Amino acid sequence: MLNKLLAAVVGVAVFGGALAAGALENPQPSSIESGIGVVSGWNCQATAITIQIDDAAPVIAPYGSLRADTSTICGGRITTGFSYLINYNTLTTGAHTIKALADGVVFGTATFNVISLGSEFLTGKVGEYFLNNFPVYGSRTRITWQESKQNFVVTGSDTAVAPIDGTYFGAITSVNTGCTTPANNGSFFEIDRFTVKFGAQGSLTIESANQSSTCTFTGTAFYSTNGGDIIVPSGTLACTNGLQGTWASDRIQFDPIGLLANLTTKYTAGETCSTVTHIGAAR
Repeated sequence: MLNKLLAAVVGVAVFGGALAAGALENPQPSSIESGIGVVSGWNCQATAITIQIDDAAPVIAPYGSLRADTSTICGGRITTGFSYLINYNTLTTGAHTIKALADGVVFGTATFNVISLGSEFLTGKVGEYFLNNFPVYGSRTRITWQESKQNFVVTGSDTAVAPIDGTYFGAITSVNTGCTTPANNGSFFEIDRFTVKFGAQGSLTIESANQSSTCTFTGTAFYSTNGGDIIVPSGTLACTNGLQGTWASDRIQFDPIGLLANLTTKYTAGETCSTVTHIGAAR
């Protein structure tokens, strides 16, 4: 933990001749914030911590909570934590800059983005959703709207997740560019059958079949942070009509009823093309 804190130090200030380190830990740079949360961090030595968002007047943040993990860097001091409760819905949607100041001297800053549901405090709403294959494949996490926090919170977890393997039926849309044969350039749509196999060490095979050909996409899948999505940084493909090439995906999502995927493909045999493909199919 201490190593992370050292890496997170974003500024220093001089107080009474001593060098005082500190860090603004939340919100993180480039983070997306919504609902009710806290601005938090630590500072080794200050009389008062203030927080300033954009050009608004600075506000005092309660300071002095126990942070045993700062003992080494702060010369034994552990009453170094600060936090300030904030309703991000009171800010306009978009980018904002926050500064943390120790006795008027900036020691931490971050630019973050606010997303809201169009209300300072949304009332009378309920909602619940399952994140399939999150935090690991084969499990799912239930998130539920909590009005007091103006946000979703984790309320359960189980393993009632449909297997990724299976047969799906749906549409595939493609946009081809740079094809050797001019007639192959442009946008195309077809209905396919998709057969998916997910194996050991993340091996993934997607077979796309229609009346004219069958293409087999193979690669290694990795878990992403987008609520159960997986990504494939690189893979290979081969089609019964002679097309061959490479592919990658920044999003493949499976749920109990369907499959969504974004693919980028480069054909290197049978045709030379770059293709952007979107798949939407149901079991």
